Amino acid sequence: MTYKTVFVGEVFGSSLAEKTPGSALTRYAVELAASQGAHLDIGVGVVRIAAPSAIMMGGARTLIAEANAQMRDRARDFAEAARVQAQSSGVTASVEIALDDYHAVARRFIVMARLADVAVMEADPESVSLQEGLLKEVLFDSGRPLIVTPQHWSGPAAPGKVIVAWDGTAKAARAIGDALPLLTQAEEVEVIAVSGDPDPSKRMDAADMAAHLSRHCTRVSMTTLPVQNADVAATISAHAKLTRANLVVMGAYARPKFRQMILGGVTSSMISQPPVPVLLSC
Repeated sequence: MTYKTVFVGEVFGSSLAEKTPGSALTRYAVELAASQGAHLDIGVGVVRIAAPSAIMMGGARTLIAEANAQMRDRARDFAEAARVQAQSSGVTASVEIALDDYHAVARRFIVMARLADVAVMEADPESVSLQEGLLKEVLFDSGRPLIVTPQHWSGPAAPGKVIVAWDGTAKAARAIGDALPLLTQAEEVEVIAVSGDPDPSKRMDAADMAAHLSRHCTRVSMTTLPVQNADVAATISAHAKLTRANLVVMGAYARPKFRQMILGGVTSSMISQPPVPVLLSC
């Protein structure tokens, strides 16, 4: 079992100057696709600058049009260079540029993710940003697993040591099922349960999940971790770094009675500041 299509969403704000074809996200996505023998769909999302109303000076509208045209040209150069980078690694790739308002770019990213087996996007530690907003849209509306990579991640994309965060919930089970193509290739899978979670509905039956995964994976272990300072996300992150994992698998949660943009504390922390790439499903 492998992924056959990987979608990577490269997100830009009002400038492409900071982006290069050899970006950490592009490199990770190419390596992931290569490890799976998958096709890579590269989406370049550029949120255009809105034109002012007609009552404003025509000069301002001209400047904005020129800026949007410059972004479009830079996006085309970036997309083509990323496609060539993929092909030089033996990965077939297609590219699409979405230069539009935020909602149109989000809709296109969601559709592209739905047409793939897994999506890959980069974390943004800023509390409010275009990138974080689009990432959440893909996570909660695409119906596909999403791998969130840390900024400037230089580690391998092929699974070595994988941590599975298990809390007995349906979302965690969904994430494990979605991650099976990577789990079955991993050198080691460690199922962890964090004790002291304030949610009493979560059952810490890591041994049962470890037994299940042992039928799929070569090497499986289980660990129960005491929560550190009542912070589940920090506990998982610290363990991932300590054990030199290169992937965490976990379910994603939104707070009840709110739209998906309002996340649970653990999900929010792992999306904004992932210690290593994190595969999330909801």
